[in-house]
Amino acid sequence: MKMSVLASSLCLLGAMASGSVAASELVIEAKIEQAAERVDVPSAHDLAIGEAFAKIGSAFDNIIAANERPFYGVIALMQRGELRYVKTNAYGEAAAPTLDSRVMLASQSKMITAALVMQAVSQGKLALEDKITPYLVSTNLPTYDERITIAQLLSHSSGIASQGKANRFAPGSDFQYSNLGFQVLAKLLEITYQQDFATLVNAFLSEHGVKGIKAQLGAQQGLMAGIEISTQEPMEYDVQMNLLPGGGMTGSATGLLNYLSTLHGGKLLSKEAYQAMMAPKILRPHRWSQLFYGFGVQVNQQGIKEYSHSGYLPGYQSLSLSYPESDTYLVVLENASWPIEQSNQAFGLHDKLRQALRESLMPGSKLENNASAPTQSRL
Repeated sequence: MKMSVLASSLCLLGAMASGSVAASELVIEAKIEQAAERVDVPSAHDLAIGEAFAKIGSAFDNIIAANERPFYGVIALMQRGELRYVKTNAYGEAAAPTLDSRVMLASQSKMITAALVMQAVSQGKLALEDKITPYLVSTNLPTYDERITIAQLLSHSSGIASQGKANRFAPGSDFQYSNLGFQVLAKLLEITYQQDFATLVNAFLSEHGVKGIKAQLGAQQGLMAGIEISTQEPMEYDVQMNLLPGGGMTGSATGLLNYLSTLHGGKLLSKEAYQAMMAPKILRPHRWSQLFYGFGVQVNQQGIKEYSHSGYLPGYQSLSLSYPESDTYLVVLENASWPIEQSNQAFGLHDKLRQALRESLMPGSKLENNASAPTQSRL
């Protein structure tokens, strides 16, 4: 089935087998190769970390094996720039996916669009409290509620509604997930830089050495085939601007891990821009309790600082988890989708993996104790 015109509602945040690993040109793979070349005798600290990650790997394997529905795609856990766990499983007779297999990133895209906006803020080209109407009027574009600010679009608190409809609520007073808001943010970036959005994204990533993620309009080639389980239909995407900023970018597990470690490692944005992006802005309804939204990222500070995003498009669903204090990142990229209204079936596996990882990183756990050792890279 070819998806050429995608409504905003298709790219939804999750609200509601081992295989081979290919070589990569990216930094995280280089670090693994360098580690393999070392002949140093492992320290007690290194052995303890290895033991801790062996346990979380075993826990992940058990969760996947016991889950009510199969897993298809790639799971990768990285800590301190080294891969600690990789799991892959192919759908049907397809070739086994690898760390470099590309998928539709769905709403993982929002973290990238938001960071690009924050760079523009750092450069003084945009301000978070700017109203969006003057920018749109300046280029004779249709406008929205004149009270809406850039910050409100970034945090899904604008209440923005389709053209000709009243705003959903007073801007800033509530949360409502909005792909339209990210379409408008992309338009503001195009107005500001006088370049098309895809070019801006790709230049931004390239400038900071992030490979394996791409923004491109039109037919998406070279992806792992995405399957909608309920219909058994393979999905093909022809991405337009109504999808690209909030859900239409493509990437691999290696690419997304590279992006997350670069973002949270302080190499993508200024300290001030990063802190503003990660600060909790508004409480959002979610199956995870007490979950907040920052700018293009979910924020949970219960017990441990966690930054996350989920993604869903027919044929693809994903989860990314970032724990900067222990330099730990997990990505789950599936090239199959289950009905989104059946939340537990669609996202239950992701939730179980998240819970197991959180428990291993919580204060008092062996993994957290080792991650907090003086040799640990911390922000």
